[in-house]
Amino acid sequence: MGRVAIFVKTDLEDYRMIRLKEEIKNYNNISIIDIEKDNIFPYNEKILNYDVYYFFIGSTFLSDIHFLAKYLEKNGKKVINSIHTKESIISKTLFYSILNKYVKIPEFVKIYSIDNIEYVINKIGFPMVIKHQFAHRGEFVHKIDNEKELYNFLEKYLLEKKINLKHLIFQKYIPYERDIRVIFVGKPIGAMERINKNSFKANISQGGYGRPYELNEEIIDIGYKIMEKCDLQIFGFDLLLKDNQYYLIDLHHIFQYEGFDKYLNRNVTKEILNYLNEISNKS
Repeated sequence: MGRVAIFVKTDLEDYRMIRLKEEIKNYNNISIIDIEKDNIFPYNEKILNYDVYYFFIGSTFLSDIHFLAKYLEKNGKKVINSIHTKESIISKTLFYSILNKYVKIPEFVKIYSIDNIEYVINKIGFPMVIKHQFAHRGEFVHKIDNEKELYNFLEKYLLEKKINLKHLIFQKYIPYERDIRVIFVGKPIGAMERINKNSFKANISQGGYGRPYELNEEIIDIGYKIMEKCDLQIFGFDLLLKDNQYYLIDLHHIFQYEGFDKYLNRNVTKEILNYLNEISNKS
């Protein structure tokens, strides 16, 4: 049986970390490694004592995981979510640029100078959504209904809060009928409709709730296309359904799943550990 290392920030005590610590007791060959405390560059050969590696909670580009992933791959190790071996910074911009030819994504624009804001207005129109390329859980997603709101937003976030314009994505607002979270762990494990009657943001972390949603062939095809084009094996993605058309709005190589466990009666942590175990046995 192969050995598995899961990189995390051990001081992050959220639901996923709690569940990981609970479930990992049932696996003698899977270990937790702190991505910061146990990560020293240049890398010590001790880090090569495992066969399969998975970057999980708290594993961001700030810990140079791209260089670590490349080092592991160079030494013949299996890296789950092998996009880490190719890309140093993972963002919505990266995923949109990879997938835009293959999956329907709401029209979007990025600009790098405020001089081009009129282009955004003419191209996207109102209402629009402005999101941060690194933020998730609906934490920086703003619906803008008109030009006055847009300029007020820009003044607040660019001038007062010093948000860098290059991190913002301006995207066409889709008045959706369904908001759906899908999770793949080597294969599709389920889909959940997210509902929030008090906000256009249906995220569970923004006060929404969930219910099972049919994992149909079209959604499965989208998931496998993401897996192929983005070199991801464990991931979640969010879709909007409008007029029988699915739109991809976000993709997560590290994702929240407390709602999935709660509303679909699943054990996503166990699904992940079983998958890693399966891969290690093939290594």
